[in-house]
Amino acid sequence: MALKLDMSKAYDLVGWPFLEAMMLRMGFCCKVVSHIMCCVSTVTYNVTYGGKIMGPIYPGRGIRQGDPLSSYLFLVCAEGLSSLLQQYERNRWLTGCQVARGAPRVSHMLFVDDSYVYCKTNEDEAARVLQLLQVYQRTSGQQVNYAKSSIFFSNNTSVDTRQRMCEMLGMVEALDNSFYLGLPCIMGMNKNAILGFVKDKMQKKIFSWESRFLSKAGKEVLIKSVAQALPFYAISVFLLTKEIFSNLEGLMSKFWWKSQANSSSKSVSWMSWKRFCRHKYNGGIGFRDLHNYNLTFLGKRKISKKKLMYSYL
Repeated sequence: MALKLDMSKAYDLVGWPFLEAMMLRMGFCCKVVSHIMCCVSTVTYNVTYGGKIMGPIYPGRGIRQGDPLSSYLFLVCAEGLSSLLQQYERNRWLTGCQVARGAPRVSHMLFVDDSYVYCKTNEDEAARVLQLLQVYQRTSGQQVNYAKSSIFFSNNTSVDTRQRMCEMLGMVEALDNSFYLGLPCIMGMNKNAILGFVKDKMQKKIFSWESRFLSKAGKEVLIKSVAQALPFYAISVFLLTKEIFSNLEGLMSKFWWKSQANSSSKSVSWMSWKRFCRHKYNGGIGFRDLHNYNLTFLGKRKISKKKLMYSYL
């Protein structure tokens, strides 16, 4: 099973002694650590209520959101959780996920304040996960938001086992249509049904534009800068089908040729979208071919992974 953990008020609950100890443990210079902790611990707040300024308020924990240094300091704190998980894995208290035979096991993945923890679906490893989280919460000051956390189970897990694990960990089972970082967490065989949210997002965005007051130049700017930029994150991760790209191109073509985006009257497309994707010097408008961009993004990621593998070798 996979546990999707959500930290409650991640930036506000970071303990300063834990942050200082982590930087020293990671080998930071004592002088640098002293300067960083001075920046963190000298912050004050004032509250305006009823036209009067109340304060100053001197906090005892937390790092300021929006500060350029805070994101790096939070990664330092996340190293504490990662090291604790690796220790449990070395002691064979937790069993990670193995995607194929001979592949390395992955015990966790961290995404800023959200994280995935992989373990077996049994009471022993579930109790170890609870013990690990309690140790991390006591030392770092952070708290896991169990209400927003969820559990993913494999298809061969029985219903009774799922209910028992959810009750023991105090989390809910993740739904099939759940999203994480803007993308679906569970991918099945039918990509057209799962990745239909890309089409819905573009459709809502295009239908919200009032096209009767826009010129062709204005529509061109909206399509290039907004509509075609919406699926970029999805196509950089997944290989979408041609049917999805055909639907997206149909929405953009409909917006281009219609005088009113919200009108129900059908419009005639006087030119194919493939011709629109040509360069302006070749008689087109210069719209992006999303299918080619999809292949380019995935190919670039594959090349970068190979470079990373060769750098380790």
